[in-house]
Amino acid sequence: MIRGPVSRRRRSMSNTLPTDPFGARIDRRGFLGISAILAATGLLAACKKAETPGAGGATGPSPSARPPLEQEPGGLQVYDWAGYGDGSYYPKEERLYLWKQYQVATGDTPNFVLFEDDDTGYAKVAAGARYDVVHPCAYRFGDWVALGVLQPWDTSLISNFPSLNPTLEASGNFDGDQYFIVTDWGFAAPMYRADLVEPKEDSWGILFDDRYGGKISWWDSLNMLVIAGYYHGVPNPWAMTDDELAQMSEFLISKKHLVKFLWGQSYDLFRAFKQEEVWIGYAWPDAWSYAKGAGLDVVYMQPKEGRTSWYCGFGLFAETQNYYHAHAYVDSWASTKAAEFLLNFYAYGHTNTAVDLSKISEDIVKAFSLDDPTVLEEPRTHAERPIERRDVYAEHWSEVKAA
Repeated sequence: MIRGPVSRRRRSMSNTLPTDPFGARIDRRGFLGISAILAATGLLAACKKAETPGAGGATGPSPSARPPLEQEPGGLQVYDWAGYGDGSYYPKEERLYLWKQYQVATGDTPNFVLFEDDDTGYAKVAAGARYDVVHPCAYRFGDWVALGVLQPWDTSLISNFPSLNPTLEASGNFDGDQYFIVTDWGFAAPMYRADLVEPKEDSWGILFDDRYGGKISWWDSLNMLVIAGYYHGVPNPWAMTDDELAQMSEFLISKKHLVKFLWGQSYDLFRAFKQEEVWIGYAWPDAWSYAKGAGLDVVYMQPKEGRTSWYCGFGLFAETQNYYHAHAYVDSWASTKAAEFLLNFYAYGHTNTAVDLSKISEDIVKAFSLDDPTVLEEPRTHAERPIERRDVYAEHWSEVKAA
């Protein structure tokens, strides 16, 4: 999710997407293997977490003073990315897999308010907006907790919580309180049309290849500075010095003339690939999924500098009047049914380790190296992490965009 999804999927699309692009499923052993890979990595080193994170017990305040679910107002307000339940991409499937369990349990239909990316989503709440549930990505978890607008979850009210990967859940645990229920994860990497592009090597450098001027798309995010940092061998692209940032922004400015457009949502990138407006792009797994579903000959690269990875989770607003509704909603999202949807429709991972499906598509296994136990380890994959001087990075990225 730098979902990340920063913007995973921005706005509603009227276009019809291919239904269930793979028609295949993942078996229990295969999925648990993927979860074991996640648990074995140093993915959470930059995240603040408790020594003993919750694993199913109550970490929130006592519910004794709260009205029961039946007396809550309902109309749950979910502040989230497009395509994660609002119906932007798969209206029927999003409801069926992500929140039908919630609707059956509560009789309520959630209301979705969409944010374009993590930074604008956070800024809106910092300016005073309030909802019931929010779905940011992990590099912003600490900022949300520090803002003081959230309360911990009572994990005993989330029946699926014991099945969620404990290592990833630790990233949402602050001082013993489970502020975030981590649900989804994925990669970011270069994607290209194999029938139209001949990479010199597997490298992020394909995004800066002079041979393909006008056929390249970058993500509209300051994360491009991070990618430039990895490409140039900067020791820590997430915490660059002023000199390093200046060098990376100058480099991006020098290559910007190669870029057809900066994308804000994955579907825009896929559509540009389909129409052959671009052949190369910074991509999340869902763009690859859409492209494969449309029959395009695309490759999701494993660059020599390493992919980046992201993971996201749900936070509970402190002022919500739908406390029990919110728990029921997140329990639905934490289910094996939700995991099935993310895998088969977006090629995203899910933290539920109890998925018991037949098998995963060979295309997914190959594209994301899910049969490789080192796939999420450094240096092959760099976990998304907080950027302490994010405002400085943003200034440099603004200069790149304005050039």
